[in-house]
Amino acid sequence: MTQISQSKIEKKRLEILCRQHQVALPGNLLVAFCTMAFFFRQLPRPILAGWFLAMAVVLLIRFFIIRLYEKQPAKTLTPRPWLIKFGMSIFLNGLLWGVLGVYTHLHVPLVYFFIALIIIAGVVAAALAINSVSIFLFLSFVLPATLPASFSLLISADFEQMVMGILLLAYVGVMTRSAIGLNRVILTSIQYRYENLKLLDHLKEEQIQIRALNARLAQDIEKRKKTEMEKERLIQQLQKALKDVNTLSGMIPICANCKKVRDDKGYWDQIESYIHKHSGADFSHGICPECAKKLYPDVDLSEDE
Repeated sequence: MTQISQSKIEKKRLEILCRQHQVALPGNLLVAFCTMAFFFRQLPRPILAGWFLAMAVVLLIRFFIIRLYEKQPAKTLTPRPWLIKFGMSIFLNGLLWGVLGVYTHLHVPLVYFFIALIIIAGVVAAALAINSVSIFLFLSFVLPATLPASFSLLISADFEQMVMGILLLAYVGVMTRSAIGLNRVILTSIQYRYENLKLLDHLKEEQIQIRALNARLAQDIEKRKKTEMEKERLIQQLQKALKDVNTLSGMIPICANCKKVRDDKGYWDQIESYIHKHSGADFSHGICPECAKKLYPDVDLSEDE
């Protein structure tokens, strides 16, 4: 498997975290409101209202952190400071749930405290689905949300409450183990995603190269076609020229006296006419010096030296 840079993985974690918190933040606020309504008669109202107000402020801070992160340029973004900011805000969110657990343990009947623990266990389960993209973020929420109530139970003198504290710690351990497994799955999916993107980039490059090769091949084919057409044209011209060229060969019957030549049809033609028909050559008539002496002995036709 190809190794992906830690920066890319952390950027993808933040991207997934922001996408999931679009549902998580309103859901957390709704659970806090329902919790306040449930304990409205069991806890002092100013304290309960202050707790809910603090919860709303922390959730609002988380919302603004997400919005600021989304406005950052992706190329110049440094993921680690933003993970720390998310972790701090998530820690405060979990700490408020932990405060609720300890306060209900100290000030309400045990049955209501167990209901508070069930609510805290529910938000921890929700954190497993939302924050497992980073174990750091998951523990930033789960530990402050559960450990205060667990320690409060463990230091009590009641055996049943001590057992409940141990069970709560065991629940935290199980959820943490599940978060680690889910985190591995998420990291593997991120790894495969980047590998698929790299494969797609390679495929695009290969397609570009193939298109370029096809274009060059098409040009070569076109050149070859033109060359073949030119060759064909030259061959046709040569064949036409060969048809126009007549050659004299073989035995030519010629009269020993008048020098007429007999053609294939049995006609006797002047040698000039015969050669002209079979080769296309023309003759220019003149008199050689020997014949000139015989024909015109009284006329000096020789050239002046």
